[in-house]
Amino acid sequence: MSVLKRHKVALIGLIFGSFFLVLAQANSGSGDFTFETGAPITEGATAVELNDGRNSELVLPANYQKDTAIPLLINLHGYTGSGASQSSYTFMQQAASELGLAYIAPTGSEDNLGNNYWNATTACCNFNASDVDDVAYLDLLIERAQASANIDSQRIYLFGHSNGHFMAYSYLCSGSRKIAAVAGLAGAMDPDPSLCKASPNNILHIHGEKDGTINFNGGALFGNRYTSVAETISQWSTINSCSAGSELTEELLSSIPGEDAVTHQYRCKAGTLESRRIPAGIHTPVLDIEFAKNIVAWLIQFERQAA
Repeated sequence: MSVLKRHKVALIGLIFGSFFLVLAQANSGSGDFTFETGAPITEGATAVELNDGRNSELVLPANYQKDTAIPLLINLHGYTGSGASQSSYTFMQQAASELGLAYIAPTGSEDNLGNNYWNATTACCNFNASDVDDVAYLDLLIERAQASANIDSQRIYLFGHSNGHFMAYSYLCSGSRKIAAVAGLAGAMDPDPSLCKASPNNILHIHGEKDGTINFNGGALFGNRYTSVAETISQWSTINSCSAGSELTEELLSSIPGEDAVTHQYRCKAGTLESRRIPAGIHTPVLDIEFAKNIVAWLIQFERQAA
């Protein structure tokens, strides 16, 4: 077996290992958490085909009126996932509908192992060295959404998990100024800060200390490094001109008893920076609707900053 193939097999093993650990945790808890291939449209919501070449849909909440501009949330899946599985896993579609946001959960490109991915940093997860431009694709997705509904251009948000979190950062690092805020779970950035052309933005980084796939302390995939949480925060601290701020403990995940997250809110001259460290958190923790509402509520407090 080639070195490249061994690395791919190892990565997929880690991902599926986390997947089955989540199922085991769920079965030992309430027993009502399952991974589904898709999330049903919230009652009263409507779905609009975007004709983006990847079968994406724009989900509009039940209270949508075309004469009123509404925010948009784009939810990006991890490696091997899909838009449908991401909606089911994160509960973000339900939260967006309940809180009055338009919503898209797109699916990335398929690699030669049949796995969906986003072409984010050199580390994750374009393992076939494809020239697919997912920054341009997200631009197209936003344009199609704006052509299909009355989307508030000042209130467009990204959430991503794992490879999707990498992609959310990659989109900002391209220099795009279309996004008002980004929240993500278990992602990272390129360790070379000079490759990130981002302007100040509003950033919420969530990461489990026991993440065995995208390590809290950084690592490498196929010899390509990705940042530790400390390095990620350092890059955004520089971009947003931040200094150390306040720290508190809170309950973020109902699947972990008690106050499971340590939140650090930085003092920034531009934008916002917040990290939530989960000491017992793994790569794919059990999420629920309360987690989703918490994250969406954090995002929608922000409007896009003027160029």
